[in-house]
Amino acid sequence: MNDDANLLVTIYYGNGYHYKLITCAMKCKTGLNPGELPPDCLEDPMEPLNRQAIHSLLPEHVRSCGPIVAVEQIFEVCIRGPYNE
Repeated sequence: MNDDANLLVTIYYGNGYHYKLITCAMKCKTGLNPGELPPDCLEDPMEPLNRQAIHSLLPEHVRSCGPIVAVEQIFEVCIRGPYNE
């Protein structure tokens, strides 16, 4: 069994009249260790504590954009091109 969670996270970015929604795909380990996503977060990812846990695992430049407005579990996150080794 794979202990990875693949998520598509939508984040509110902006203030006032100028805003947009950005999305970030992320793959993270699930478990009880620091830096891992607690397994029960996937049952209700929009619950405030679960959203906070997911937000803490986002890349720093995405985390600074704003709050999470949607979380969707996806099948896979795949990186292609020169990043694949």
